[in-house]
Amino acid sequence: MQYFLEGLGFGLLLTVSMGPIFVALVQTSLEKGLKPGITVGIGIWSSDVIIIGTTLYLVSLVKELVASPTFNFYMGLAGGLVMIVFGLSMIKHKASVNFEGQTYSAKNYAGFWMKGFLVNTLNPFTYIFWLGVIATQVFARGVSVPNTIIFLSSIMFVIVASDLLKIAAASFIRKGLQLKHIDFATNVAGVFLIVFGIALMYNAFWPTVQ
Repeated sequence: MQYFLEGLGFGLLLTVSMGPIFVALVQTSLEKGLKPGITVGIGIWSSDVIIIGTTLYLVSLVKELVASPTFNFYMGLAGGLVMIVFGLSMIKHKASVNFEGQTYSAKNYAGFWMKGFLVNTLNPFTYIFWLGVIATQVFARGVSVPNTIIFLSSIMFVIVASDLLKIAAASFIRKGLQLKHIDFATNVAGVFLIVFGIALMYNAFWPTVQ
């Protein structure tokens, strides 16, 4: 129970985040609906699971990698570029919403999944969070394998549950919105992603100009 409650606490730290992951979830759910929003969420959660597994089995290597200036530079550069591209495409794109229901192909859903996967994978904060949690709360404390599974699973439970609530809320209110409202929300989300992208690139380049 101790590790379950601790995991819930760490998971709650991420639920209040207003970063690029939040933007990707809400924007897709507003414009495309519930299923595409969930698909973006699945991409995000898949990325988290992969990063958790990698960190657990290669913790010493990952710690050295994440701490290296080279990793921070290229992750910041790549992550910033991806977010800026996403942001520009969202601003350029005009909403086309079928409020009666719209079907998407497998290719569309693959794109939704990839959007979530890339936004999460190329966000340096994702690595910093999971590395910090696993290094300090699991390995440093000598937590057993069963308790580690309980701890990390409870964090993921909170993340998935809170993301589903965000997706459901955005999908629900879209029915009361007009296209101009969704266009405005999409443009705002695009601006936020561009700002996040510029901030990541600035943080990547800043050490090189000190």
